[in-house]
Amino acid sequence: MNDMAKNNDSQYLLAALIEIYRGNRVYLPEFDPKMEKNLLRDVFSAAISFAQYDESRKTLSDEIFNCINGDASVKKQAELAPIQTPDVLNAKMVAAAHIMKLDLNNVKFS
Repeated sequence: MNDMAKNNDSQYLLAALIEIYRGNRVYLPEFDPKMEKNLLRDVFSAAISFAQYDESRKTLSDEIFNCINGDASVKKQAELAPIQTPDVLNAKMVAAAHIMKLDLNNVKFS
C-alpha cells in the first residue's frame, strides 16, 4: 500500500488508541507512518502529566524514546496494552482523549 492510500485520519487513530487502552480489540488500517509517529509521541508526552507514579512516568519516557527512534506503532500499543499497568493505560487514554479534543479545535502539537 503506497503512502497516498494510507489512512491519515488522526481522529480514528486517537479513538482506536482509547479503545485499545480500554482493553478492546480494534480494526487497525495502515496509518500514514509520519502521522502515526507524531500522534503517538504527542500522546506519550501528554500522558506523563496524567500519570500518578514515577514508574509510570519512566515507562512513558521510554515509550517516547522508542517512538523517536521509530519503534512505535498503534499495533505495538495493542500488543503492549495487556501487560501495562492501569496507571500507564489510564494516563495514555486520558492523553489521547485530550489530544482528540484539541485536534477537533485545530490545535496541533507537532
